[in-house]
Amino acid sequence: MIIINRIFNTKTIFKMKKLKFVSLMIAALFMGFSFTSCEEDESILATEDEDVELNIAEGDQSAVTTIYVSDLEAGATSADVTVNFTSVDSKMRRLYMTQNIAGAGYEKYELDLDGLEKKGDGSIDLSSGEGYEFTFTIPFPVLSGMTDGTVEYQLWATSGRGDYRDFENSLVSGPGKVIINYGGTNPETSPVKEFTAKILAAPLADGSSETFISLINGELYQINEGVEFAAYWDFGYYYGASGNIADHGPSLASTSSYEETFQVTSGTSIVDVDGIAGTTELNDCFFALSGMSVAEFDAIESSNELEDLVVPTEQSINSLEIGSVVEFVDNYGNKGLIKVVDIVGTYELGDYIELDIKVQ
Repeated sequence: MIIINRIFNTKTIFKMKKLKFVSLMIAALFMGFSFTSCEEDESILATEDEDVELNIAEGDQSAVTTIYVSDLEAGATSADVTVNFTSVDSKMRRLYMTQNIAGAGYEKYELDLDGLEKKGDGSIDLSSGEGYEFTFTIPFPVLSGMTDGTVEYQLWATSGRGDYRDFENSLVSGPGKVIINYGGTNPETSPVKEFTAKILAAPLADGSSETFISLINGELYQINEGVEFAAYWDFGYYYGASGNIADHGPSLASTSSYEETFQVTSGTSIVDVDGIAGTTELNDCFFALSGMSVAEFDAIESSNELEDLVVPTEQSINSLEIGSVVEFVDNYGNKGLIKVVDIVGTYELGDYIELDIKVQ
């Protein structure tokens, strides 16, 4: 009987130790989650003694602060600005930022700081505790090669996935502006954005080919990269050689019309853009063949030279050839030109079209 009790007591103690160990592990795990959640924005969280320089509230788009480079220490590479975001009705989940250098137009701006949690599209992932208010101290760069004009930053918070080119998309608070003033004025005209030697691959049905291009940055995208990047895509390439598109040949189509346009048989999609990307919120883009020569395309240098382009009505263009120049207007009203540099093959794996692009 004594032996049995000892065995029983030993087993009981062992079980109790195991339970205690498991409990400690679970507690540690929850502490770890809590730690991660609290610390994920530590690199830009403001301290209590920092003065807020920009208050950005829900429904208010007038907040602005200006930093004069002449007021900074000599050789300064950045200027810290403490911003406070607040909302009442909607929870803030992401923070977006754009940059406008010398009046050339707003471009995506992405903070690159150690330990900063970001979404796939580059926006800052706000922690659960920052849903209705947060205060960040953000370092804005002082550009060493710039001596005149301004660099403007827009900042806004969204309730979900937003759009760098449309701050109204899922907007909660903002946008507010931070202006870095270098003195003097911005140039009267701004240069066009140029994307050279962009090679769009013939599409694969699974969406794994780099078939779409973004006019934000000239990057190529696969459809199966998913919903995080859908707002980036502007148009794609396909080669029509049979069925309803037998006479299309080398073609471009907007992202929104791509699935419908690229159909050998009516009603049967070759590439299920909506299904693969996981969204129907896709960009329009309108095309027309230009009477402009290659030499005239090459001579375009400033954005205002594109102002007189007439907005086309078609969201696809077919039968392109090497040397073709195409006029386009994107989903956001930006005008541009495309030059066809090369066409390789048809619709097989490894076939592609090479483009040079100029856009406002």
